[in-house]
Amino acid sequence: MNPSNGRRHFLQDTFTGLSGIALASLLDAEGLIANEFSSGKPVIDPTRPFAARPSHHQASAENVLVIFCSGACSQIDTFDYKPELIRRHGQAMPGGDKLLTFQGEQGMLTKSPWEFKPRGESGKMISDLLPQMAELADDMCFLH
Repeated sequence: MNPSNGRRHFLQDTFTGLSGIALASLLDAEGLIANEFSSGKPVIDPTRPFAARPSHHQASAENVLVIFCSGACSQIDTFDYKPELIRRHGQAMPGGDKLLTFQGEQGMLTKSPWEFKPRGESGKMISDLLPQMAELADDMCFLH
């Protein structure tokens, strides 16, 4: 056991694991787990172990788009509205005094150069950086 993890941490992890097993057992006894999982394990074809298996819930999303672009625009400049960052623009970062990074001394906080506005019926705050994408605010799911 890692010395930084004490007895309480061990018991917390054990309790969480045991409660998950107990919950699965109770749900199975009530018939609330899909048939495929009634044995406690999914049915896997050994000749195709990584093949897609049918879900026991109807999918609500048709597609999932994950955007990862190294060096692309920041989420702070697109979808991650930070009103506190706007209020603190030009100020030193709290607790950042005497902080030295690879780039040198800590600079001042900087808000996004693009204005954020509520978009679509949802009112999701999206910047003007990508106006065509902002028009699709109600058609996107944001995970923050």
